[in-house]
Amino acid sequence: MKKIIFLLLVTLCFAGDLNLMFWNVENLFDISDDQYKKDGDFLPGGVKRYTYRSYCLKVQHLADVVNKINPHILAMVEVENKPALEALRCELKQRDKWRILIDDGPDIRGIDPALMYRSDKVKYCGHCYYPVFIKQRGYHSRPIMRVDLAIQESLDTIAVFINHWPSRRGGKEASDRYRNFAASVLLDAIDQTLKTHPNHRIIMTGDFNDDHCDSCLTILCENPRINYLEKRLPKKIYGTYYHNGDWIHFDHFLIANFEGAENKVYDAQIIAPYWIREKKTNGPLRFYKGAETLGGYSDHYPILLKLGLKRKYVE
Repeated sequence: MKKIIFLLLVTLCFAGDLNLMFWNVENLFDISDDQYKKDGDFLPGGVKRYTYRSYCLKVQHLADVVNKINPHILAMVEVENKPALEALRCELKQRDKWRILIDDGPDIRGIDPALMYRSDKVKYCGHCYYPVFIKQRGYHSRPIMRVDLAIQESLDTIAVFINHWPSRRGGKEASDRYRNFAASVLLDAIDQTLKTHPNHRIIMTGDFNDDHCDSCLTILCENPRINYLEKRLPKKIYGTYYHNGDWIHFDHFLIANFEGAENKVYDAQIIAPYWIREKKTNGPLRFYKGAETLGGYSDHYPILLKLGLKRKYVE
């Protein structure tokens, strides 16, 4: 596996600096019924008893964390639709500057990748999707979302790939091949992007449902163009996800085409302030637990990437 890059926190700010946050927001649904999706659990009469009050609390708690971190780009997975993101935007600082990107995908539950960005920091260039169809299971997993953005101050161009790979349902070993397939789709997408846009800086992030030492991440890191970014850990935090006493890094940052002194990765870190932790375990204080609403935040911790992009070029 390619040598992992270890990062140190840099506190200085320069023109062209960019903060990108990723978060699996744990089923951000509105309370309207979508007849084409299996969203019945997240309705007032559903199993989770997801009322308007629950919805407002969920949105406010997510906004509290985003406002604390104050990123320029917010990538997410497990989002139902644009109205849910509109509700989130209404609770954010400088809400008039935030723009929303989300499209209905093929996931039967109706959860999709999404991206929000600050229009005073980056300019939208375009976005597309790469399908992840699992033939063995006969269904479409969440597609990989690619968003091309130009940084306003540095005039650099980045392509952000947002991933939510197949789960470990049925067991890790039995499901490894599905995530390995998703890795092959991402690699093809990276190759395609760099052929058509050789000056794009590539950022890969998301919930990969595997740790960095597992086969699907190894497939990515064996590509000479790709570097895995080791995340800095808060005290008493050992992963982005906690389940049955085990910590796992499900959520990751990888980069490609960042060579050159003018492009700097300052820091990658897990964000876990005390108020979004479960007291006994220090794991994420989740919003749901089965049919019970706990009223927390998410079952994943968010991660943050701090970049400095200096090249005066845009495609």
